[in-house]
Amino acid sequence: MQRYSALLLDHFAHPRNAGALPNATGTGIARYPTCGDVTCIFVRIEDGVVADASFQASGCGPVIACGSVLTEMVTGRSVSEAAAMTAQAVASAIELPEPKMHCADLAVSALRAAIEKDRVRRSEG
Repeated sequence: MQRYSALLLDHFAHPRNAGALPNATGTGIARYPTCGDVTCIFVRIEDGVVADASFQASGCGPVIACGSVLTEMVTGRSVSEAAAMTAQAVASAIELPEPKMHCADLAVSALRAAIEKDRVRRSEG
């Protein structure tokens, strides 16, 4: 039986920043085909800073917890800091067990896709 940290369980039971972000400037989706987990990250970027972030996720408890903690970790950071976020940093923040590492990978992949969508939108001006 897999045991999860109290913080991971708290983020699962009481996810922060859950739901679509109505004024998002970038949205990214990542899927894990093996188990069907999906994470969508929404960001609102202003003046080179992630002013707000939210997520939607479908899957196991850890995938929800990773989306939740990631949004807390990147809000208020520069775009370059957010883009440099690693799955290991997300996993460490909630003591994610190694067999569930794909959950952190999904959150970070979706974040990077959202940042890229914002960048493309801005360049098309």
